Amino acid sequence: MQSKTFLTSVIKATALSLISSLVGILLFALIVKLVALSDGTVKTVNQFIKVMAVFIGCFFSVKGKLGIIKGGVSGALCTVLLYAVFALMSGSGIFSVQTLADMAFTAIVGGISGVIAVNVRGKE
Repeated sequence: MQSKTFLTSVIKATALSLISSLVGILLFALIVKLVALSDGTVKTVNQFIKVMAVFIGCFFSVKGKLGIIKGGVSGALCTVLLYAVFALMSGSGIFSVQTLADMAFTAIVGGISGVIAVNVRGKE
């Protein structure tokens, strides 16, 4: 029963993170099309969108015990799926050193978000 709860939390958090991230990236792409922004700004905003998406996914989906692990797995999985979606759209490769760095970063963000979710929302 515990593994079912773990898997359910991870799937829900990953799905919500992925949806939030895609919506954020699409809205930002519209803004970029209308306004000229530097590459540095685009990269920074994209990172911020990923952080917020992982936080949203974990905050609203992670509950019970092991928030740090559920959040970390969800964050890393979200990054893998995002890279897969954009690799399929662009026809480029999926894994690189940057992908691994992003996975580690979003796993840390997810772990922190999972801890916050479990402690703020309670251990339902």
